[in-house]
Amino acid sequence: MEVLESINTPTSTLSRFHEASAKFQRYKILLRRRWWFLLLTAAIAICVQALRITGKATEFIALGKLVIGIQINAGSPGNAVVQNMMPQDFYGTQIEILEGGELRRHATERVRGEHPELKEIDVEIRVTQTKGSSILNVAAVGEEPKFTRVFLDALLIEFIAFRREMINASVGTALNKVIEQVLGREKTVKEKSEVLSSFLKNNDLVIFEGDRNQAATYLKQLQNNLYLYQTEFKMMEKMGLEDYLRSKEHGAASPVMSSSGDVSANPLIKSSGSSDLIRLEDPSGGLARAEVDYLKAMSDLRLFQSERLQMLRTYREAHESIREIDEKITRQMSFIEIYKQQSMEEWQRRRNNLKLKISALEDNVKEWEAKAREANEKIVTSQTLKSDYERASQDYQDWKKTMERLDTTNTLTQDMVAIMEHPSVAVEDEPDLALPLVVALFIGLAAGSVILLLFDRLDDRMNSFSEFQALFPSESILGQIPEQSVRGDVTLLRPNDDRHLYAEAFRNLRSSILFKNWKGGKPPKLILVTSAVPNEGKTTTVANLAVTLALGGSRVLLADADLRRGGINELFKAPSTPGFAEVLTSKIHWRDAIQQTSTKGLHILPRGEALDQTS
Repeated sequence: MEVLESINTPTSTLSRFHEASAKFQRYKILLRRRWWFLLLTAAIAICVQALRITGKATEFIALGKLVIGIQINAGSPGNAVVQNMMPQDFYGTQIEILEGGELRRHATERVRGEHPELKEIDVEIRVTQTKGSSILNVAAVGEEPKFTRVFLDALLIEFIAFRREMINASVGTALNKVIEQVLGREKTVKEKSEVLSSFLKNNDLVIFEGDRNQAATYLKQLQNNLYLYQTEFKMMEKMGLEDYLRSKEHGAASPVMSSSGDVSANPLIKSSGSSDLIRLEDPSGGLARAEVDYLKAMSDLRLFQSERLQMLRTYREAHESIREIDEKITRQMSFIEIYKQQSMEEWQRRRNNLKLKISALEDNVKEWEAKAREANEKIVTSQTLKSDYERASQDYQDWKKTMERLDTTNTLTQDMVAIMEHPSVAVEDEPDLALPLVVALFIGLAAGSVILLLFDRLDDRMNSFSEFQALFPSESILGQIPEQSVRGDVTLLRPNDDRHLYAEAFRNLRSSILFKNWKGGKPPKLILVTSAVPNEGKTTTVANLAVTLALGGSRVLLADADLRRGGINELFKAPSTPGFAEVLTSKIHWRDAIQQTSTKGLHILPRGEALDQTS
């Protein structure tokens, strides 16, 4: 997320702008300096193209024209339908035939037979189509005029003969191809029918009658009954004996369809109606005698207890009526215990019976799941075979109708190929200079541009202010000094120098140094000026900066630290020794090496005697 946020900051946008501007300025300077190189490469390309064209032998050209197309007359003799058929790629095919080697070979043999006196030469064939028409312009180019014209004439005649042979061959085999297709489709229909019949005979159609999976229907009913048994068993587990018996008594337990026998029989549904269901016994059955007695005894007990409560509102506990009703309640509770024990035994028997039935149903469900899957696979195979058979039958009928139409229809295909103009007398082919020279011009300019870009990629020098900003986006630029187009050394600035732009650039540099927001709030006392390679102008720059600072009222000491090639003393017309080298070797005190200049407030420290080992 931090990376994405940093990409969208104004600083990164400004950096991309500087990079684009730097590239534009660099290419602009490159073009201004090396424009002559582009003209040189363009001139070389034009000269080479001109020499190539003019160096060719004299060629002659002969022209001929063909009108070409297809006309089909389809229908009965009394009701003919005429239709011109020209596919989109038709003319392209004919052009390829005319320019092909096979037709050229036949034309050469024809010329040998008709004109044995002519010397054979290499002839170039060019074919173009007149826009918006069915006319082909055929041109032959060769070094000998007569052979060129004769060869072109023979080529056109051979092309017409080739077209006629192709039409005759195609018309003669059309009906045979249709008959072959009909016979083949008929054989396919028989094979598909035999495969479908064999499949239907070898498989039991009862469980997948039509497109319905009867095994899946029966499986669904088994699953429904299994669900009902499992639900009944869970109800017996969760409900107590008395609650369960009362729910059965009032019909609250889940009703299960009944009537046709044991679940282990698993009869197939052979009824055609979808509403016929397999109905199984009620999983719980009816209430046993003991269970009915238990429920009745419980009901009587609650009745006696209610009656006792009513009597207590009138009589005391010791009253004879209360004692009689208590005896009845005691006797009834003993009956309830007996009935409850019998009901529990019946309830347990019913649970065990449900377990057995659930287990049997689960086994049947697994068995019929496999049968249902097998039935589904057979249904899919049956439908696929039927679809293949129907598709083959329809295809056979379509081809049969086509054959019947061909039997009752007169079809005539007429080739519309004619020589519109025979080849004219071959005339000298004057080469077109304009287009090849223009192409050569652009090729030369492109090649020159590529070469200049390659050289520019090898040049790592900075050529513009924008490029400096793009390469050092985090560094502040204090000033920009214009280049001086003079030969030799550039003279130092003077108090009233007439090079106003040049002097103003150094004054701006001085202001940038003095008024920059330095750490601590004070400008630096020591300024180092250096460069990556020699002869980049650091000596001239530091000397003029020192003069500008001194003219502004500052006390300046200009020290030449280039102990090999230092030239500060030469700019100020001062001796080179004693200087910085003698100070470093402790031969002289630094104050004794300082020299006064003609500019007030400016002193220099020359490099001193040149040393072999400056490090």
